[in-house]
Amino acid sequence: MQTEGKIANHEASISKTLAANLYQGLANFGVNLLGLYGPLSPKSKWAKIQGELERYLLATIPTTISGGSIEVQHNVITTRGLGLPRA
Repeated sequence: MQTEGKIANHEASISKTLAANLYQGLANFGVNLLGLYGPLSPKSKWAKIQGELERYLLATIPTTISGGSIEVQHNVITTRGLGLPRA
């Protein structure tokens, strides 16, 4: 879109929202897949795969906040993308 001189308003919000939700969902799935070993920190001797999934899950939480919270991104999508009035 940028090469055509267009501004990616709501498209950027859509991709940010999808990526943040996907990353967090994958990390949550991985932690749940390991069961009780999933949320163990890397310092625990019982942590599976050196606690990488727990670390990854904690790292994905700020992605829903940084660059505008998910709620703000949803508002951008509805007003600019769908043309709905602000609530």
